[in-house]
Amino acid sequence: MRLFRAITLMLVSLTAIPIAVVGFILIDSSVDTLKTLTWELQQERADHAARAVGSFFENILNDLDLLLSNLSLANMNLRQRQEFLSFVLQKRPEINVIALYSAQGRALRNLLAFDSSRILPSELAQHQVHLSERLRRSGKSRVVFSRPYTIERRARPALGIEARHEVAVALALRQDAGDAAFLGMEVSLASLQRLVERMRVGERGEVMLLDADGTIISGKAGRAVATAGKPASPQPVASFLVHQLEPQSGDGSERNRVSGARPLRLPDGREVLAAYAPLARPPWLMVSMEPLDEAYAATRRMTLQVVTVVLISLALAVAIGVLFAFGITRPIGRCVSGALAIARGKFGTTLDVKTRNEIGELAHTFNYMSEQLLYYDNRNQELLASLERGYLETIQALANSIDAKDPYTRGHSQRVTNMALAIGRRLKLDSQQLRILRYAGILHDIGKIGIQETILAKKDRLDDEERRIIQNHPLLGEKIIAPIDFLNPVRPLIRHHHEWYDGSGYPDGLRGEDIPLGARIISAADTYDAVTSERPYQKAVDNREAITILKKLRLRQLDPQVCDALVAIIEERIAAGELQPSEWEGESTEPTS
Repeated sequence: MRLFRAITLMLVSLTAIPIAVVGFILIDSSVDTLKTLTWELQQERADHAARAVGSFFENILNDLDLLLSNLSLANMNLRQRQEFLSFVLQKRPEINVIALYSAQGRALRNLLAFDSSRILPSELAQHQVHLSERLRRSGKSRVVFSRPYTIERRARPALGIEARHEVAVALALRQDAGDAAFLGMEVSLASLQRLVERMRVGERGEVMLLDADGTIISGKAGRAVATAGKPASPQPVASFLVHQLEPQSGDGSERNRVSGARPLRLPDGREVLAAYAPLARPPWLMVSMEPLDEAYAATRRMTLQVVTVVLISLALAVAIGVLFAFGITRPIGRCVSGALAIARGKFGTTLDVKTRNEIGELAHTFNYMSEQLLYYDNRNQELLASLERGYLETIQALANSIDAKDPYTRGHSQRVTNMALAIGRRLKLDSQQLRILRYAGILHDIGKIGIQETILAKKDRLDDEERRIIQNHPLLGEKIIAPIDFLNPVRPLIRHHHEWYDGSGYPDGLRGEDIPLGARIISAADTYDAVTSERPYQKAVDNREAITILKKLRLRQLDPQVCDALVAIIEERIAAGELQPSEWEGESTEPTS
């Protein structure tokens, strides 16, 4: 074996080690490249999502710019302005409210339009608050946005009013149209939220849209935008992302609005690769996050491939080493295998070793020893079989003595044994199970040896005390054979052969499958012999009547499967012209199939 190991290790060293070194060098040089590509891919996802969200607002603003470039609000009368607002509201279904405002942020009289299918007239004041507040802070910006806010309305079925839950943002577009200084509107973010929620990043990644304060507008993590009249509370993860990905400039005046990607450890302990891209209008942030283990899956796959190549090379080296060493170590291996076979009891094992050296001489000596051991083992088996036959003859004599105490049950144990073996073969029991069934059939009534003959031979009905004594014979039988070790498997069959399938038997009242199968077979065979034998309290019946009785006892006293097997055996006997069961008595009880 030392030579075998030496050859194998030499080949492994010459082949696997160089490949392993090359593989690790390849991993080291490629990991950074793969990580960079992964970051770029994640960044592209964030940029794409930011463009998709930004186009939502750009489409609205472009439509308004196109209309306003061809129309002059300053030259419109009141009716024309109202028609203009109604047209914009119909063209852009995401707009809830649209109105013209003065330079002081107050809505101009009769110049307001709203979606009456979703907004009640009584709610317009609430919508105006957000627009007016943002207009007062607009400064000189042409386009201004408010913080996102949530609009809540409870359902009032009695008035036919449905519930409303909607996230919106106020948008104002500066105008130079006389008394109309601003075109203000409230924009629903419902379609934008659905757009973001449909975005996917791998299997476990997520895309989030955050406002400048770190409030989640849309994403898997949920939404935490302001409710009307109440400020929003930024979620810890979202606030952390905003401060990490868009840090404030050195003077603290504004945030650095650049895109990028970097690995982060979130406050909840998760490690992610986060890519971020700011929106031009409004000043929100699009974040694409993916767990690091999923983002770097390509790196792991490459590492796994290199390791696989190394392992395959090692396996090939080992295989080649085995082929070379096998011719040298094979004779020794056969000697070891033969010795182990003999140790497991396979006497007579021989070795086919044709070498003409010391190993060959050892193999010839081994073969002679194995043949001698086989000879002595056969002798021991014959002695054991003879001893077992002696045990069986003694048991049969004991059973016959029990049957002889009652002239009505003479030959009962033999007939029960024969029938039980026939049922066992029908149920395809193996030879060991049939052997146990054979002993149980012979010994099933051995407990009656301790019962008075006056009770066994009594022709009248037994009283309660006599019945209790009779019902104790399974326990007595189990106790009698308990000291005999090789009959241990028989004990449960003797104890339970009077249990009934419905649980009304004795001594333990077992039911159904809880009764050992062998005991259920003995019970069926015992019942068949009882109804077909002359007893003081009944006349013997033929096989046809026996079948009728057995079917009535099916599922009550007898296992249905065992009962069906017994009935099939009897029907075969009837078909063969054997109407009377007495012909069973002389059959062999050898448990062979």
